[in-house]
Amino acid sequence: MASRPLRSEPAEIVALLSGSGRHDLARYLIQQRWFAAKTRGVGALAVLDWAVLDHEGPLVLLLLDVDGDVYYLPVAVAAGGTGSVITRAGDEVVIDAHDEPRFARGVLAAIQAARDVAGRAGLFRFRPTSGWTFPPGPATEAVRRYRGEQSNTSVLLGEALVLKSLRRPQPGVNPDLEITRFLTTRTGFRHSPGLAGWAEHEAVRESRTLAVLQEFVPNQGDGWTHVLAMLRERRDAIERSPDPLIEEVHQLAAITGALHASLAGAPADPDFAPEPVTRDDIARWAARIARDLDAADVRRLLAGSPGSGDAATYLSRALAALEGLSGTVKIRTHGDYHLGQTLKTRDAFAIIDFEGEPARPLAERRRRQAALRDVAGMLRSLDYAAHAVALEAPEAERAGRLDRLTAWEHRARRAFLGGYRDAVTASPVPLVPSSEAALLRACGAFEIEKACYELRYELDHRPEWVGIPLAGIRRILAPA
Repeated sequence: MASRPLRSEPAEIVALLSGSGRHDLARYLIQQRWFAAKTRGVGALAVLDWAVLDHEGPLVLLLLDVDGDVYYLPVAVAAGGTGSVITRAGDEVVIDAHDEPRFARGVLAAIQAARDVAGRAGLFRFRPTSGWTFPPGPATEAVRRYRGEQSNTSVLLGEALVLKSLRRPQPGVNPDLEITRFLTTRTGFRHSPGLAGWAEHEAVRESRTLAVLQEFVPNQGDGWTHVLAMLRERRDAIERSPDPLIEEVHQLAAITGALHASLAGAPADPDFAPEPVTRDDIARWAARIARDLDAADVRRLLAGSPGSGDAATYLSRALAALEGLSGTVKIRTHGDYHLGQTLKTRDAFAIIDFEGEPARPLAERRRRQAALRDVAGMLRSLDYAAHAVALEAPEAERAGRLDRLTAWEHRARRAFLGGYRDAVTASPVPLVPSSEAALLRACGAFEIEKACYELRYELDHRPEWVGIPLAGIRRILAPA
């Protein structure tokens, strides 16, 4: 490529990334936390579609096809050394547009104007939420990229809005858009960010959600960080009465129950109407739990543990545990619920990130589930918090520290389950078994499912933490 500036030639940027800059682009993708194929590397890489959001700069919207997976990568051109550099363009560099403040402002303006931007193979559509009132100022206030995410990339526009790009868009409506739009426009639930608008790509016979623009929720950090900080402050004084942290757990449970009651409240909406839990549902869920427990790594680690068995034993136990869900309904749920998916606000919590587990297919993430699967995810998160703080203690003090933190976790578990049961009485349909014993059994089965997922993650990424999910599985499987 020539060394002259490319600011007025978006097509040359695309040609650069498709040609001589392709190796740099592949290397950049592999370095990103949101790129799903780091270990496999990059084989085939092509620009699937592109459009110009703003000719000044320019700001270019890219959809990439990487070995059959689609990624969303807006880019800009900047002076050398600025932002997340993808490749050089003469005396300038091509950067990730999220590091360029004009990008977020441009997307905001496009959403406000309900703008359509023609690509070479499809249409980039920007839409505001019906009835949303945009606050004055975000287009001119400070814009900064948030650095703490994995599967998405967020940019804060002042203290009013957050633009979140979904880096790996799949065909269909992303649940984060679908559920936040439902909560914003159809319910009175106010413990999640309101949806101001979104961006999507439409091509022949399919659309993909590219970004959501949400209300900024003033906060003190995520719930995981908050709970860990509170537990660390206590040192040996875990037992408190009254216990402010236990009260906060109870409050979070009430908010969770209110969320589920809201999601269960649209019987005429084909995308949200509750459906009865069937025998086939119970059999399918039980089979998945038994399959997870019977996986080679789990079976090896459980060998000799009380309650360990074979696939048939696990299936029988899972079926018995989930039997109490007969007579309840399945609903749209959060799908990846844990303390890190909440924000600690001044006097409560807000629930965020409704897209479910990004590695799962979109159709599976949109499928209705038992509400207790979310509850089980949060109970596992409380257990993780207690173990994580214990692991920070010197080895000689760790066992005693864990005993005290485990006692706290048991109280927190009771507080969460009690607060949740009280809250879901507001649901127009039954979300949980009527008896406490049946609820605990079903929740335990879903906790095993979650712990098996955690175990696989720890084996791959943090072997020193394998004991946390393994202890949870052993506790639930142990004979009563």
